[in-house]
Amino acid sequence: MNFTDISDCELLVMRCLWEAGEPISVHALIEELNKRFGKKYKETTVYTFLSNLRKKGYVTSYKKGASYFSPIVRRDDFIKNYARIQREFWQGETLEDLITAIIFPDGADQEQRSQISELLK
Repeated sequence: MNFTDISDCELLVMRCLWEAGEPISVHALIEELNKRFGKKYKETTVYTFLSNLRKKGYVTSYKKGASYFSPIVRRDDFIKNYARIQREFWQGETLEDLITAIIFPDGADQEQRSQISELLK
């Protein structure tokens, strides 16, 4: 499985599925996406995300009145493999630069960089 083949929108869906801890209906998923991330996706849009995730091997589903979805890929496995891929891609960058970019995507001032440097020591 290629852990870089997931879009940002699909990743939000996965976060909701992982955190639900049990199979979740599309309607409950739509509510969670709106409540947690301010996303006002239509039902057809969420079904498209879920269909893509199923094709990629991330989720499974069953129908019991409504359609319910649950993750196949464990959150910890996804994070570990995604982080490995990113680390390999950015090989050669310093750990300080990588952490700074993650924590401060819009850039860090000197004081923030110093704090990260101190934490790494």
